[in-house]
Amino acid sequence: MRGDVRCAHIESALSLIRFTRPFFPNWRSDRERRYMDMFNLPANRKISALSKGMRTSLMLLLAISHGAELLILAEPIEGLDPAVLETLLREIVALPAAEATTIFFSSHQPAEVEQIADHVAIIDCGRRALEGALDDLKVRYQRLRVVFETEPTQISWLTGADHVRQEGRTASILARRNAAAIVEEARSLPGASVERFPVSLKEIFLELVRSN
Repeated sequence: MRGDVRCAHIESALSLIRFTRPFFPNWRSDRERRYMDMFNLPANRKISALSKGMRTSLMLLLAISHGAELLILAEPIEGLDPAVLETLLREIVALPAAEATTIFFSSHQPAEVEQIADHVAIIDCGRRALEGALDDLKVRYQRLRVVFETEPTQISWLTGADHVRQEGRTASILARRNAAAIVEEARSLPGASVERFPVSLKEIFLELVRSN
């Protein structure tokens, strides 16, 4: 019976926050108030009556207010509306610099990861397919578009051109290294023109997953 009474006291967002605070000596009340306002959380509404996005926001408030040196967030943005999502991503970017907090951010959304991460790893079927500083990866990887005057026969590209898709007179290459040498090689081919494009983390992810 006592257990039923205790559960009844943790019905609302505010009661859950009050229950959680004592377990964390470094609890940040300033963050709690900030995120209550930011997420527009109704303090006294029953948790069961909150929308999926509001429940996600509440769990993020609890996690971020811990005052921890290491914060692990697994799929933290699911269910958030675009306005709240943009605000949250800005907060996550600012947190490590302002509070000396390391954030381990796991997500299936490369576009969101690209907005906040400075070091990334791509996991495919339990295997680490790629890891490195995001800025280094974006320099290392380039998209090359090679257009020929006539449809070419099979071409053996230099090392680094591991992801090549050829359709008619056009070859699309994701170069992971030796981009400059691959460009020179392509330009030496008869009737070929070459364009270079920056690559997003999403493109790198899709190419790596498709090739495995």
